[in-house]
Amino acid sequence: MTTGKSIRWRMLAIIGLGVVALTLNWFDVAAAFPLIGSEFHVGLGSQSYLISLFIVGYGLAHIPGGMLATTIGMKRTLVAGLTLQGLASLSSGLSYSYLQLEFSRAIGGIGGSIFIVAAFGAIIVWFQDSEVTLALGIGSGVTFSAGAAFALYIWIYLQDGTSWHDSLVLAAVLELVVAAATALWYRVPDGAPALAGSRFERRALAASVARRDLWIYGLALLGGYGAYFTASQLFTTYATTQRHFDPSLGGLLSALILLAGVPASALGGHLADRSTNLKAIIVGSLMACTLVLILIPYVPAIALWALGMGFGFFLLFGFMAWFSVPARICKIRPEYVGTSAGLMLTLAAVGGFFVPIIFGHLVEHTSFTFGWEFLAVITFAFALIGLLGRNPVDDTTGATILVPREEAIAGSRTRSAS
Repeated sequence: MTTGKSIRWRMLAIIGLGVVALTLNWFDVAAAFPLIGSEFHVGLGSQSYLISLFIVGYGLAHIPGGMLATTIGMKRTLVAGLTLQGLASLSSGLSYSYLQLEFSRAIGGIGGSIFIVAAFGAIIVWFQDSEVTLALGIGSGVTFSAGAAFALYIWIYLQDGTSWHDSLVLAAVLELVVAAATALWYRVPDGAPALAGSRFERRALAASVARRDLWIYGLALLGGYGAYFTASQLFTTYATTQRHFDPSLGGLLSALILLAGVPASALGGHLADRSTNLKAIIVGSLMACTLVLILIPYVPAIALWALGMGFGFFLLFGFMAWFSVPARICKIRPEYVGTSAGLMLTLAAVGGFFVPIIFGHLVEHTSFTFGWEFLAVITFAFALIGLLGRNPVDDTTGATILVPREEAIAGSRTRSAS
């Protein structure tokens, strides 16, 4: 397989641009929560559904998105996901009923899911020979954090200068432009025709998603994943209503939670590439997140800056090792990497759906303090599941690379002849 260094880094840049567009159109709604609540007369409990509905679409489509990438190819799937989310975001910006906004968010999540599964698979196949976790850190973690932070802070000024409707429409147009650029310039590695689309093999898919470590590590992130999306999108509300931050500073605080993921993703990817103890990185990072969450309601307001950035740093630091599980531990065949990563993301997305809803209703009926304690407990509890997972050096039970069907048949014939 030809994977020239200059080519693969250019492909990484294209994928990263798509991730920025994805997260911009994911988090820009959170920046508009006060204006949306005022226009549609809804409170925090109802607004938390906008977070969860996106995650519902995002979680449901991961495995189908991986199957689609196998069938029609990675490039077409990348473009399809960006286009669908862009159109749904356009509909969100044009929404003049809360029901339309909720529906558009769910469809946007489906588009984002289809894109991100293909994006992770694309990064892995371009960098599978070396630096795969570092590339995942840059192409997904760094760009994810940067796009989300841009949405939560810079986009506020665009909203103030226009309206929340116009700001969402503009973000949607940018994503559609990125989709067109991806269609023009992205390509799959030479010598890998299956990545341009191939016959779907149920047996190979079943072998991929049956790997126990995909399920263990997917469930381990469930609590932390939900806590991350809850905290990053509702921290501004907490800071302004409970700690009396100026709204602009509250927005900056949420943005910094996500920006902390930029160095964390690069550093976490670099370390994970050189470590065989991925379990310690994943579980240890989630334990650190637990500690941060439980401290939030009890520290002075000035300390929220450090805690917010600490939470974003630790979650993304461990996330890079977490996302290398299909390639590093399970050794999944390249065209099924997207589906395998999709399974892990689907399991984690269960938390992304339920946790914000539970948090919103707990806060409305009790207090923010109880809400933060809930996030800490659920992050800790599911992180313990990760202790059952294996490291790359532990895998002595047949976690070998799944070979293409034709190679397997040829190998069988060779053994029969001998």
